[in-house]
Amino acid sequence: MISQATRAALGGDSLLNIGIEIKSLLELIRLQNIYIQQILPIIYHLSAETALITNSDFQKFTNHFLEFAHYHYNSEGCSQIAQLAQVYQYAFWEKILDTQVLSAAEQMEMAIEYLEGASKAVHIQEQPQMLLLNQSVILIEETQFKIIELMEVMMANSQPVPQLYN
Repeated sequence: MISQATRAALGGDSLLNIGIEIKSLLELIRLQNIYIQQILPIIYHLSAETALITNSDFQKFTNHFLEFAHYHYNSEGCSQIAQLAQVYQYAFWEKILDTQVLSAAEQMEMAIEYLEGASKAVHIQEQPQMLLLNQSVILIEETQFKIIELMEVMMANSQPVPQLYN
């Protein structure tokens, strides 16, 4: 569940809905790819059948289906959708990283500085709860660094690749 603050920072529900819609669209395109990949061997096998070699309807079906697959795989629309999804994902991860994750890391860093200052007092240093708190904060800090690293990798993976034109 995404908090209200995160929703607001991301531009509200509309940005999240666009992401869901793009994800759904890409899932449908992938599903269609799977179907095409399953159908092509069947068509190839049936094309060897003597009864179908001379059947003009089957030949027309094959031609149209192969043309459909060609357009599906090579169409500018599909590549634009994929490119749009890449751009959206990059912007989404960048916005979350900048507005939420790095801000959280900065707050954690300041909290650690103050905790270290508080821990310098001898009577506080010896308390078992303070040792537990210090260890817990160290674990949270390490986890935060891993989150930042993972998000940077996700941004790098979703960064749009410039298209080369002939």
